[in-house]
Amino acid sequence: MTAPGIDTCSLVPLYVEPHFRETQLSQATAFLWLRYDGRLALMTNWHVVSGRNHETDECLSKMGGIPDRLRLHMPYVDRATPPLIIDIPTVDSDGEPLWIEHEQHGRAVDIVALPISLPPPDIVATMPMNAVRTVSLKQRVGLPLFILGYPFGRQGLGLPVWKQGSFASEPYFTGHDAQRYLIVDTASRPGMSGSPVIQRVHGEIELEDAHGRMVAGDGGCRFVGIYSGRFHTNDAGDAQLGRVWPAPLVDEIANSTRF
Repeated sequence: MTAPGIDTCSLVPLYVEPHFRETQLSQATAFLWLRYDGRLALMTNWHVVSGRNHETDECLSKMGGIPDRLRLHMPYVDRATPPLIIDIPTVDSDGEPLWIEHEQHGRAVDIVALPISLPPPDIVATMPMNAVRTVSLKQRVGLPLFILGYPFGRQGLGLPVWKQGSFASEPYFTGHDAQRYLIVDTASRPGMSGSPVIQRVHGEIELEDAHGRMVAGDGGCRFVGIYSGRFHTNDAGDAQLGRVWPAPLVDEIANSTRF
């Protein structure tokens, strides 16, 4: 149940800490996805679970550590209670990955799915991203979107930060082999890797259809994809552009036959 005035989408992001044994290596975000067979998948980035750059394979931790589990902070229905901590193994006893990558592109698509089992829904407050009611909001370059994650770690009641950005590349061409990701304009911070990215509009909305229909009401939401961080440069005053891997890739990986 969502408290009055709390956006349902705020229940979607989950705070995770990649660990090697008892050492925390970083912080990140994840979210749940409901598979076609009714099971749940935990979605985040390849670089979060592997501890390596998905393009160069370089180790991301200054300590050289590679995660063997994710420490997932699962909020109780009573958010004033400290969260339930669940350890999600990322490798088996032989060090082999337990995550599911894209069947065709592998780590070139910076998304993974992990199997997960949760307590009953009347105990923990969770919402799979694809269980949120969505509509086909109009997508155009320059329009706003939101990245929902934990740039400062989990704080207070554990609700995510809604970081606003905008479409910085043409959404129409996202997913083509030449560029499988969408470019967004946003000044994100560490901890937001793995965040769900959404469009959220209140009041009258414009739908993405042949007629450009305007619909009055209480607004709408559309899942855009999963955020995987900014383009890295050596210039502190860079353009602050980031990658979002589009929604169809999330669904393909979550519903992989290898799950």
